[in-house]
Amino acid sequence: MRYLREALRSVLTPKEIELLPAGFNRVGHIAIISLPPQLLPKQGEVTRALLRLRGVRTVALREGVISGRYRRPKLKVIAGDPSTETVHRENGCLFKLDVAQVMFSLGNVYERARLPKLVQPGEVVADLFAGVGQFSVPIAKHARPSQVYAVELNPVAYGYLRENIRLNRVGHVVKPLLGDCSAVAPRGVADRVMMGILHVTHRYLPLALEVLKPSGGVIHYHESVPSELRFERPIRRMFDAAAGREVEILGKRVVKRYAPGVDHVVIDVMVGKASGKNIPS
Repeated sequence: MRYLREALRSVLTPKEIELLPAGFNRVGHIAIISLPPQLLPKQGEVTRALLRLRGVRTVALREGVISGRYRRPKLKVIAGDPSTETVHRENGCLFKLDVAQVMFSLGNVYERARLPKLVQPGEVVADLFAGVGQFSVPIAKHARPSQVYAVELNPVAYGYLRENIRLNRVGHVVKPLLGDCSAVAPRGVADRVMMGILHVTHRYLPLALEVLKPSGGVIHYHESVPSELRFERPIRRMFDAAAGREVEILGKRVVKRYAPGVDHVVIDVMVGKASGKNIPS
């Protein structure tokens, strides 16, 4: 946030400067910022500084956390172009989306670049919570999977998913599926399963195991977890769900700090045949 601190030093008091958030998100031409109540009267000064950044045409205020089955953000445009639809460029991919209607977390940017490097040629990948294609599209574009099943519940996000498949010319690889993944995800087909959702991820672990091929495969399991249980709880949940099968923890990392005292973590898990025996990592 060095830019904002320097740009606003002459118009905000030192105390107000300290209240500025640690950063803001930039999605396409839109800058998204969170402001504490004390700074809301100064939002005009903040937005003018953001609109001076090259390529920024819209400033939106984050008014709450993403919630609900459709994972819809709570944003309000406070300056500039009122349109919240944009095209975001990342990792050699294009993502068209409406930031006020669908989720797109910039905190996952490293994860979106990491996963294509793990996918082996010819793999079948299932993305159970595909959104606008933020994982499925880079995997299809930068790896060599034989098929990517991209499942999305939100009809608006699904529409952008289809558009992003077209924009990135990966329609020969990515198959979009509209609906609840519990109902529409294919069973017994995947070498690798993506579980890029938070809060309720553990409820879908039995489904992820069904989506894997009978011979097993890799699950990328995301969870929001209290920092003191950082990897302990997701690993325990993975072993519990896969009872009777071999389990090997291939990797674990903190994706980002989700909230004070809460981390967003991901564990990469190799699951063996159903007749196997669990092996603690």
